[in-house]
Amino acid sequence: MKIKILIFGLLLLSSNPTVSKTENKPQDKIQNIEPDYEVAIMFINDYIAFCNVRNSSISRIEWIENRTDVTTEFKTELKKITEKAEKEYPEFGLDFDPIIDAQDHPKKFKIDNKDSKYLIVKGTDWSSFRVILKLKFDLNKWLVDGSGVINIPKDKQLNR
Repeated sequence: MKIKILIFGLLLLSSNPTVSKTENKPQDKIQNIEPDYEVAIMFINDYIAFCNVRNSSISRIEWIENRTDVTTEFKTELKKITEKAEKEYPEFGLDFDPIIDAQDHPKKFKIDNKDSKYLIVKGTDWSSFRVILKLKFDLNKWLVDGSGVINIPKDKQLNR
């Protein structure tokens, strides 16, 4: 009889729903995933290649809109900055490129420094030229969420 009570007690304890099990929540898994910095490198180098095409048939905004490696927030902020500058300065618009936070740029970039979801890249042919990018895990993949002055907090922007 004692054995039956002991077995019944063990069964009862093992099936008790109040006993908590350690489970990883989806956000815990995301925080443990290292950002895919290659997404940022590919984006910025593709962007520089786009900038180097003379007489492109599409605008910077159209080019960004066609990208699948950029967040919606990035696209929205770029449009907002561009439209504001065109309204305030209709003859000139922006006098710099907000994605690289400059007027001129190197031919290509490589990783300089990683800081969590932020990445600093530097020119392969102009090593003192740097751009900061921000990554965001969205839709189960890493996307570019900031670059230059687009979605980059003032305290993280690089000094020019």
